Amino acid sequence: MKYDVTIEHENGRFLAVHAFEGRPDEMAEMQGQAFGTVAEHLAAIGVPIEGAAVSCYEMSDDTFHVSSGFVVGGPIASGDGVESLQLPDVDVASTTHIGPYDQLGMAYEALKEGAEAKERHLDASAIMWEEYLTGPDSPPDEITTVVHWPLEPAGV
Repeated sequence: MKYDVTIEHENGRFLAVHAFEGRPDEMAEMQGQAFGTVAEHLAAIGVPIEGAAVSCYEMSDDTFHVSSGFVVGGPIASGDGVESLQLPDVDVASTTHIGPYDQLGMAYEALKEGAEAKERHLDASAIMWEEYLTGPDSPPDEITTVVHWPLEPAGV
């Protein structure tokens, strides 16, 4: 797959998320549970979902630190294991992956190459996130995920 890498500015959208830790082979099940928990909490407090399902990632050793949920209009009341998270106000390298989740690594490699080609550097210490434009029940070759990785400030 050919990836088009763009440099965009993330304005710090708000998410309602459920945080968890897990290994790569546990992600699908744990994310599904997290999305369900967040959707139930938002419905209970009367807050509408205003955008895509999102998972934010930080990695240490073989464990992912994940916050999964949905874009919302602003901070929410925490509860039921759900809390507010604001994405950073930062430039990001972004690309769209169409295909199975187990091939997302290719999108991350494309982000590295694309940022370097644009004379920018990915911030290895920053949280990365994925927006899921289709659900896991979609045919594998139609699953659409937008991957975002923050950049170091220009000139660094």
